[in-house]
Amino acid sequence: MTSPSPARSLFDPAVANDPYPFYAYLRREAPVAPLGLMDLWGIARHEDVLRVLRDPETFSSVVGQRRGDGEELPSMLFNDPPLHTRLRSLIAKAFTPRVVELQRESIAARSKQLVDAMLAKGDPDIVLDLAYPLPVMVIAHMLGVADGDHATFKRWSDAIIENVAPILLTGDDSALADVNQEFDAYFSKRLAKLRREPEDNLLSELVHVETDEGKLGELELLMFCRLLLVAGNETTTGLIVNATRALAEYPDVLQRVRGDLTLLPAAIEEALRYYAPFPATFRRTTREVEVGGATIPADTRVLVLLASANRDERAFEHPDEFRLDRGTNRHVAFGMGIHYCVGAPLARLEAEVALRDLLPRITGVSIVPGQAAALLRPGGPKSLRVTFTTP
Repeated sequence: MTSPSPARSLFDPAVANDPYPFYAYLRREAPVAPLGLMDLWGIARHEDVLRVLRDPETFSSVVGQRRGDGEELPSMLFNDPPLHTRLRSLIAKAFTPRVVELQRESIAARSKQLVDAMLAKGDPDIVLDLAYPLPVMVIAHMLGVADGDHATFKRWSDAIIENVAPILLTGDDSALADVNQEFDAYFSKRLAKLRREPEDNLLSELVHVETDEGKLGELELLMFCRLLLVAGNETTTGLIVNATRALAEYPDVLQRVRGDLTLLPAAIEEALRYYAPFPATFRRTTREVEVGGATIPADTRVLVLLASANRDERAFEHPDEFRLDRGTNRHVAFGMGIHYCVGAPLARLEAEVALRDLLPRITGVSIVPGQAAALLRPGGPKSLRVTFTTP
């Protein structure tokens, strides 16, 4: 199996600025093939992506992250059962339907404040003014650090997201040494206080919970804090930004939704399909395996192209159009299988509340020119200035 042409590489900056034509090329010409970088293979079609995500025994999430002694790190995202199962059962406590619904009132109050302030500006930044502060306020409240420095949280989050892929592929996390040290020092101090003085929040509950293996260790608790503070808000940020971006590109859809807010859930699902907050994820083969007519060698890392799967013409009619009437929307923006995004219900709720506040108060939105390259960062751009038209 040959790699895609070097002139058309997923890692070419020109392609990275708008990967969708290249995704279409991959689905047509090389749906399962080497990508020409570090023996990494790409999986581009919806059917094959589902196959990979639903088979954790063949496609492991242990992609390459290891401690110096070879021991598994306590990361829920990049580990397999049984460690993944134990950690997910703990993190799931933060996202039960009851816990998520209990956040609605505080989300609504924060959203209204943020939307009011944002619309008072000339060309606001949809990330800095709404899409980032809303979810991080919610997560900080759940962690009992509502009075924390949100700018610092964002700096940590940005750094971690930007370095996930290089760390997974090389095992070298030195680029995050300072951030990890700051993060661990901050939350270790917080955990020590909670051990002495329990509080009424999710993190305190986990500090004191007894499992079959005893109380959670320091590394597991720090993993929980990192996952909740970073992954718990980046997905929501990306969803709000990408929904805004799609509505800017489809003003007729914006008018339909603002005129009938019962269409908002469908618009959110279509935004997730059209612009996935995270365009890809990694897996590693545990054996030689055939996928889509190609044979992938054992111990090979694969890039599962979620954004490509969401535009697959075999799975979606008119995939490059934003449509509210898709009915069952089988997108994979939140993944699939045992690693399906545990925070998906909270992300949907926050996006729905924010857009329900915003849309009735605007008649149009446009992206300030010159920012296209920043839009495709995993989890969304660091900033994005927009112009709202108001009644």
